Amino acid sequence: MGNFTFADEHSTVYHVRLLKSPVSVLCGTRDKVITIPGRHGTIRATPDLGERLLNLDCWLKAQSITQLYERLDRVRSWLNPLCGVQRLTFDNTPDRFYLASYAGGGLNAELFATHCRFSIDFVCPNPFSYALSPDEIMITSSPYQHSQRGTAPSEPLLKFQAISTGTGAQQLKIAIGQQEFTYLGALASGDWLEIDCRNKTVMRIIGQTRVSVLQFVKKPVFPQLAPGMNSISIVGSGGATWSRLDINCRNRWL
Repeated sequence: MGNFTFADEHSTVYHVRLLKSPVSVLCGTRDKVITIPGRHGTIRATPDLGERLLNLDCWLKAQSITQLYERLDRVRSWLNPLCGVQRLTFDNTPDRFYLASYAGGGLNAELFATHCRFSIDFVCPNPFSYALSPDEIMITSSPYQHSQRGTAPSEPLLKFQAISTGTGAQQLKIAIGQQEFTYLGALASGDWLEIDCRNKTVMRIIGQTRVSVLQFVKKPVFPQLAPGMNSISIVGSGGATWSRLDINCRNRWL
């Protein structure tokens, strides 16, 4: 079985080997269930995803009991939950990572002479796993067809170059599928419009200066990229023109 990397350090650096780990097919859900008196059954709304829990059965070896306790001290420092969430990757799926931290009622080791066995309980407040190297695309013509890796809709980072005075009927529209983002503000040659669909921010970048322009977005919609094929179109109207759209796809998996 492959081992794992946590907080940018591989488990074998700490002489820890992964004996087994359950394959987390899906995390738990937070169900929304409504019961109506006098009506059979229930009404179930689309659930939210809960935290993802990962239990790792591990083995640590040493040459002496003194060395064993020294290595356990290093493991304590490595897994310190007070450091917050860290990247967790598995050798068997090296292309993606979780954001995890140690959690649970305590980590106790079962000693066997100079070796020991213990279970690490990791919790991922964000239940998705993310691509270590997300897809990046540059679009210079519209419409554009993009095939998105992953099994969950992603919240991309869009960087857009266009020219618009931000007056009259001039506007710029980016559509991903049926989701439309419309910008009514100004952009000059050399400026960037940065649309962060995860953090719900819209910034105009002029040289080294970043200015929030969310107020110039028509009914703010932050598009997602669905797994599989996506149709992306860009339109400038009223005399507004565009030249380039860069997308960091932020691929993610359930």
